[in-house]
Amino acid sequence: MDPLSLILDPLNAEQRRAVETVEGPVLILAGAGSGKTRALTHRIAYLIERGVPAWQILAVTFTNKAANEMKERIKRLIKLTSSEGEEHAVMPIMGTFHSICVRMLRRDIEHIGRNRDFVIYDSDDQQKLMKETLLDMKIMPEDIKPKTALAHIGRFKCEAMTVRDSESAATTSIGEKFAKIYAHYQTKLREANALDFDDLILETVRLLHEVPAVLERYQETWKFLNIDEYQDTNHAQYLLVNLLAKKYENLCAIGDPDQSIYAFRGADIRNILEFKRDYPNTTTISLEQNYRSTQPILSAANNVIAVNPNRPEKNMWSEKKEGPKITLEEVGDEKMEAEHAIKHVLTMQKKGTSLNNQVILYRTNAQSRQFEEACLRNAVPYRIVGGLKFYMRREVKDVLAYLYTILNPQDTISLLRIINVPSRKIGQTTLLKLKSHCQDRGLNLWQGLLHIEMVEGLPEATKQKLSQFTQLILDLQLRAEEVPVSQLMQEVLDRIGMEKWVRDETEEGEERWQNIEELVSVARKYESLEPWTSLTSFLEEVALVSEVDKLDQVRDDALTLMTVHLCKGLEFESVMIAGAEEGIFPVSGSLFDREQLEEERRLMYVAMTRAKKHLRIMHARSRILWGNTQSNARSRFLDDIPSELVENVSDDILSRFSWGSSSKKKSAIEPFRQTFDQSPWGDDMNQDHETDLEPGTRINHPTFGTGTIKSVRGDILEVEFESGKTKHLASNIAPISLAP
Repeated sequence: MDPLSLILDPLNAEQRRAVETVEGPVLILAGAGSGKTRALTHRIAYLIERGVPAWQILAVTFTNKAANEMKERIKRLIKLTSSEGEEHAVMPIMGTFHSICVRMLRRDIEHIGRNRDFVIYDSDDQQKLMKETLLDMKIMPEDIKPKTALAHIGRFKCEAMTVRDSESAATTSIGEKFAKIYAHYQTKLREANALDFDDLILETVRLLHEVPAVLERYQETWKFLNIDEYQDTNHAQYLLVNLLAKKYENLCAIGDPDQSIYAFRGADIRNILEFKRDYPNTTTISLEQNYRSTQPILSAANNVIAVNPNRPEKNMWSEKKEGPKITLEEVGDEKMEAEHAIKHVLTMQKKGTSLNNQVILYRTNAQSRQFEEACLRNAVPYRIVGGLKFYMRREVKDVLAYLYTILNPQDTISLLRIINVPSRKIGQTTLLKLKSHCQDRGLNLWQGLLHIEMVEGLPEATKQKLSQFTQLILDLQLRAEEVPVSQLMQEVLDRIGMEKWVRDETEEGEERWQNIEELVSVARKYESLEPWTSLTSFLEEVALVSEVDKLDQVRDDALTLMTVHLCKGLEFESVMIAGAEEGIFPVSGSLFDREQLEEERRLMYVAMTRAKKHLRIMHARSRILWGNTQSNARSRFLDDIPSELVENVSDDILSRFSWGSSSKKKSAIEPFRQTFDQSPWGDDMNQDHETDLEPGTRINHPTFGTGTIKSVRGDILEVEFESGKTKHLASNIAPISLAP
């Protein structure tokens, strides 16, 4: 068979055009599920088949996984098109921006006065170096945290700003301070002959700017450039690409502005939107045929994204014309949202859709807790993508360790976890001396702390800090007898300054604080109990969640839980999007920021287009999130979906009137009816056990067996099992059923 036919025949008309247009600048607008990787790999194979030497082709991806996948596809294509016995010894250069820049710098960095034996600092190395930098500058961690400083410097480098640029741009005292930190940090990097990840690109741009001979050599080497996910490039990457492409302008940029969702990482959507301004003779090709989703899903997503201004016209379509409507489901609160979602997952599983083919998407990590607990209640194996399970997150465990210590200061593990959280400058040397003192005298750590003045070899200032910590725990123990656990937790956070310590002006810091606020939400369930009982009951629930989590050996077939930011590039038979309410999705910070609101809309578009066949979007009339009760309108994005594409369901009959009167689109509103299959734990075990579970009731537990309820305290059951063991179980989490 003709080699060119092997390359071109599997392609649709627009993909083929993208492959065959090899001269001059080309902008390929590749919509979700449109086969852009196929177009890009076939394009590279086509160039080689047309006689372009492989070493003259450069392909840049955003992940090593994408680069490796592309290499394997191209190898297979080249092998198919090669004459019998002929081998292509040379493959095109393919890799991430960072890997390609390392290759260039290892060869040529000496031209700009650096040593080619440089080391590359990862994030941990950067943290250590920044701590040294701030220490040198006598800046205390409570004033500026290393992560905060690194976040600012990362923004400088994404914008290709030198130290001098940052100094010139500073208009405030804090801006001037960060510019000085940047200068000192770069000096220390140079002294260590090290580059961080952002430097790899910044120094390559500097090399090509300052050494024309090197620039020309690379322009002559890579005459055909292919850049994947162009909408995710930052300004420094944009400068690099344009320097390399300037001479021949054989630049193929492939991406989708509707999927630009990483502004917080420095991605600049203008790079793809203004491509034609940089290259006026651009050929623009739109890949609009979608191979993933049904037409109802695509039509809904098209209508949501169409509201964004200044986007290139693109309308996704599919040959799968028929498919289920999009379900917009209203529920009472976040607990019902999770319960209905998991029961829907089980229904889909029973109908043949594996758990692996289902996903629940949410806007923020803090929302995952309710879904995790619903999975545990219903024995649904699950995996969290891109993050730890809620109760395993560091900040959550730190706060819980304070409560465990208040409850039982003999708990040395918890005590050691919090003794320097937030930082009290209690180092390992101090702890070793304290432990040694306790071991020699047969004391536990808490007993040693109570008599810290007896420990030899510790400076008085250190003893004073440890004494203050001990007094803090003693004070909080008294409060634990006076206030419920939610108020106690809030007082712990206030006394130790946790918010200031955690919120460090980074995305990660904000998210960590939201997780702590969500933990406060959990504790509020126990406000009706006596103070000390509320503390013990809350910690029993948390221990139960952790215990069941460990028992839950995640099988190969597991439900996926993840944030919307992490789902790009993935696809599932069934997708559920949670929390589609104003202030949550879109997030509250975007409601008065046009650019951020546009990105939130792109996030919704990305979430919707992950679905192949089934799409369900959920919203609650009220929810407790981040420690606050919210009652928000449903997301504005839902009102942009044509009524003929949706089925609205609700557990509140009045919703048919409120939606009908407030929405411009007259959707057919149906009251929600519980049609799910029963929980695997039995007909009687719904989300509210109050009418069923009382002292004397017999229950079954998959791990502990059959037992009898001895007492009921809020959600906590004291159960005596036939094995002789007594367990405290949280009724709203434990996978229990009524015994026959």
